[in-house]
Amino acid sequence: MARSLLLSFFILFIFRYADAQVPGLPAQAQGTSGMSGLVTDAGTGNPLQFAQVALNKSTTGTVTNEDGRFFLVLPEPVTGDTLVISYLGYETVKLAVSSVTGQTVRISLKPKEVSLQEVEVVALTPEEVMRRMFNRIPDNYGTDSLLLTAFYRSQKFTGKKLAEYSEAIIEDLKAGYFDQNSMKDVKITAERSNKTHLVKGRVVSDTNLVNSMGEVGKMAGCLGCIFSGDLIENNFRAMFDEEVFRFYTYKMEELFNPEGGKIYHIFFDQADKKIKGFRGEMYVDGSSFALMKIRCRPSFLGYDKYEKGKARRTYFINNTNGWVADMPLQDLTILYSKRPGGWSLSTIRLEQWISFTLPSSGQKILLGYKNDLVVTDVNRDPEKVRSFRGDKKAGVKQRWDQLAGTADEEFWGSYNYLPVEESLKKAIGEINN
Repeated sequence: MARSLLLSFFILFIFRYADAQVPGLPAQAQGTSGMSGLVTDAGTGNPLQFAQVALNKSTTGTVTNEDGRFFLVLPEPVTGDTLVISYLGYETVKLAVSSVTGQTVRISLKPKEVSLQEVEVVALTPEEVMRRMFNRIPDNYGTDSLLLTAFYRSQKFTGKKLAEYSEAIIEDLKAGYFDQNSMKDVKITAERSNKTHLVKGRVVSDTNLVNSMGEVGKMAGCLGCIFSGDLIENNFRAMFDEEVFRFYTYKMEELFNPEGGKIYHIFFDQADKKIKGFRGEMYVDGSSFALMKIRCRPSFLGYDKYEKGKARRTYFINNTNGWVADMPLQDLTILYSKRPGGWSLSTIRLEQWISFTLPSSGQKILLGYKNDLVVTDVNRDPEKVRSFRGDKKAGVKQRWDQLAGTADEEFWGSYNYLPVEESLKKAIGEINN
């Protein structure tokens, strides 16, 4: 796997050491300018995670959390607009905004049954679908710069215990989408794109647990680094780049798109044990050939390759040097959505668990991270893009709340964010106690 892709993944795993505590839980704000709700499977009643909730005539949107819940702040004016709730494989629900503003709603989505007659069989291979997807990146996602507003949540664990909870509202400048055909293109993207401004951040931390992570807990990561996980932007040597087709195996099925047309569902895994690659799946819109969703996990075919080189990098943990990291167990999911103006990044979810071993004693420690990025607005206005003042150093040497000031509960009621899941609320409460 290319260095650029690996760097994008591993940069996301590191966050700043925290020693202060912010009391209280994130407020679940709700007012007449917004709405909250629950999205479930109509058949089972189970919550649907990552269901997309957006306004039809606006670039404003969000997704549901692990409990299937969402909170959405409505921009002004929204008269006559429609709320669109969608999920891959389910029938889309549309509601008049005027009928749900200021309310808490429950929305049930029906799975879309697929018949063979609904899917047109064509002679496209997975490689040809990905080739078309790659070549149409500029058309689908746009080559002009755009400004993203996003909610970012980070959770850090020692063992299975929550050690730190951070959340922030972030603005990020992307320099446009194009095909990357060389490392020179990758460097140009890295220089121009993902300049970030922290609007507001807050942190709840267990000092002792974070300290126990040693070097790993204290390592810093910039706020904009998670945006580099956007595989459509950083596409050089990704698994849908033709240059790496020979390193992977692909299988494909065609699904009926409830919105019309079809969706190409492609499964991939590495075929060459000489690389540290990934396995997973992606969904491609059959009409525009835009990437809708991709999920990546480490391929176990790369285990031997990882084992041979892991001792080259050791870590300082628990006041002891020499800790070695086992192969990370990570799960990366990226969603893209079509909003007014074109396709754009919607959500990045990254979960990673790493087992560290101290060879001299055989002692082990498990560290984990969960990161959620939800793009809540996409602005392509050239004037606003030109006036944006962000940088690449935000969050590198300071905690998020130190950068943006103390917690302000009223502030969060005016921005879109992920509601706190019940299990997470309990874990944060344990930190406070």
